[in-house]
Formats: sequence, C-alpha cells, structure tokens
Amino acid sequence: MKTNIALICLLDNYSKSVSKLLSERLEMFYVNVDEMVEFELGDEEHITKTLGDEAGQKYIQESENKVVKNVAGFENTVISLNPTTMFSNDNFEIIANTSYVIYLQIAPKFFEARAKFSADVIDDLNDICFTDRDKLYVEKSDIVLNCSTFKEQKAVKKLLKVINKFFKKLAKEQKKAN
Repeated sequence: MKTNIALICLLDNYSKSVSKLLSERLEMFYVNVDEMVEFELGDEEHITKTLGDEAGQKYIQESENKVVKNVAGFENTVISLNPTTMFSNDNFEIIANTSYVIYLQIAPKFFEARAKFSADVIDDLNDICFTDRDKLYVEKSDIVLNCSTFKEQKAVKKLLKVINKFFKKLAKEQKKAN
C-alpha cells in the first residue's frame, strides 16, 4: 500500500517549498532526497576528482539509488526530489511503489519568471524540459497539477483539492473492482 506522496517539479526550490507546506498541512513527515544525497556524499566534486569522472559519477548514482531505496521505505512522508534523480536508474519504480507521484507542472512561458537562472540556461532547459521530459513526467505521474501561475501557498490549496478528488476516484474504482 502506498503511504507517501512524492513531488517532482522542474524547479527544485518551488518543489521543496510546496512539499514542506503540504507535509505541514497533511501532518506528514517531509524529506528532500537531494539534501539526503548531499549529506550522504559530501563533496561531489571531490568524489569525481578522486575517482575520476566516470567512476565518480557511477559512485554518485549508486549512492543516490541507495538513498532513494531508503526513503521509499519511509511511511507517511512527503518526498521532494528533482526529476533527474527521480528518473535515473530504477528510482522512479522504487518511489512509485510506495508513493503517489505528483508532478508540479510549469508551462514554458512561466518558467523564466520563476527560475533563478541566466537566460541562456533557461533557453537550453526549455528545449529539453518542455518536450520529451514534460511528456514523460505527465505520463508517469499519478497526479499532474499545472502550477504555472500559483505561488506556493495557493499551489498547496489547489493540490489538497486535487489529492482529495484523486482519492475519492480511487476509492470508487476500488469499490467497483470488489
């Protein structure tokens, strides 16, 4: 049985903020996978310098995978993670087995206003993020909420309504199946 909620978003700070607020509202625990990975690994640059780029990256991915497996074992937790971590290795399947995955979608025209990057980086991200990746996140998520114009507090209010609707529909489907 799934007992967790995992939030992914192309904007990490937005995802963190919404996840924290949602966990407070639902009286659930909160964990940020990337922060746990950073704590576990320490200095990633030092790792890649010491082990070399290829071996260092492999070690980092293996460590991410271990952290994701550990987090998937948590219960009653709102999990915040970035899509890169979520969709590397078998991380998605690991998280999806114990969590309802929610994609906080942000349309390309609103991305720049929310992001804290230079225009060049945003242009590159738009090409990558809003084509194949966006389709993948929509396809793989249990719930998709377009948060393009929502500040974090409003996103949580909308999200609570969408989650409630989702669980009512799920209960109805399970009742029909029995």
